[in-house]
Order: sequence, then C-alpha cells, then structure tokens
Amino acid sequence: MNQKIYHLAFEDDTLQDHIIAIHSSIEAYQIAFFLNQRLAANFKRVDDIAFQDTPASFLMYEWENPLLDVTTTLFSNKAIHEQSPSKINNSTLFELPLRNEVSLFPKFKQVDFFIKSQDLHTIDMLLKPLNTWKSTSMVYKMPEEKIKNRLNLIFD
Repeated sequence: MNQKIYHLAFEDDTLQDHIIAIHSSIEAYQIAFFLNQRLAANFKRVDDIAFQDTPASFLMYEWENPLLDVTTTLFSNKAIHEQSPSKINNSTLFELPLRNEVSLFPKFKQVDFFIKSQDLHTIDMLLKPLNTWKSTSMVYKMPEEKIKNRLNLIFD
C-alpha cells in the first residue's frame, strides 16, 4: 500500500523589533504630540508599564497604524520613585520625600525614551524629524546586538 507523505514547510518568522533611542530633557507627551503633528501619527496614552518588583511605572504611548498593521510604541526609560519620609529614618530638618530614579533598562541609563516598532520603514520615517528637532539632543537607531534579551520588550 502506497502512502503519501506530505512535508509542511515551517518558517520561523520571528518578528524583529527595531528600536530608536532618544536622549531629551522633555516629557513623553511632548514627543508624542510632536510626532502626531509632524507625521500625522496617532500616538495615544495607554496603561503604564509597571512591574511587581519595582514600585515605579514607566509612561507608554501607542500608535496603531491600520494601513500597515503595525503597532509602534513610545515608552520612557526613566521613572522617579518617591518614598515617603515616614518610611525612612530621616534625621534632616525638613521631611522631604526620598526620590530615586529607576531605569527600565539599566544598561541604557542615559537613554530617556525608546520607540519600538516591527516595521523598518516606520522607524526610518520617525528618525528623520526627531533628528532635526531641537528638543532632542541625540536620536539613533539601536544596534540589534545591543539588546540582549528581546523578550524584555514584550509589554502585552
């Protein structure tokens, strides 16, 4: 009896994330507003990135482009965690809260914001106006080998 054997082709198409690093002293909403105006993007504020072991939360904006079926995310790398003075042994004259800056990616402490997208064209489109904007001190595409664990970039 002859049996037919069918071989299925399996392609492991892992989607590659492209990342822009932004160094700037402005707030995340100002970057989102600038990109919405200049590129007709539609960055909207979504739930913050929060972890159980870190009390700080990181701002996040999302732009879902239905034409390209791509979601682009702008998120902060820095957050300020304030601890009330009653929880600390404070021997100062004034009861000021203790402020601690926490980084989402400690390896990149100097980076203020990241933009993540799976579409290279979207990344290139965002890079041009951000590089010419006077409010950003440095904007560059992160090399792929710098991001060691890509699973840390999944926020869903």
